[in-house]
Amino acid sequence: MKGGSVSFVIENGLCRLVSAAPNAGYETKVSQADGWIRVDLIQGAHGSSAFCIGHENRTDVWEF
Repeated sequence: MKGGSVSFVIENGLCRLVSAAPNAGYETKVSQADGWIRVDLIQGAHGSSAFCIGHENRTDVWEF
């Protein structure tokens, strides 16, 4: 990811954020609810996002 690195663990249908390390100049924003976690690494109007959906055992990454 352009904004840094994010690590998740998915166990028993649940996501756990292991680490979020933004690159220089980026800020980290974490949002979560039951079953999912989203991490945004933001620099101004641009950034990288990592999304973990536990019950689907998957992650997605995108740039904006």
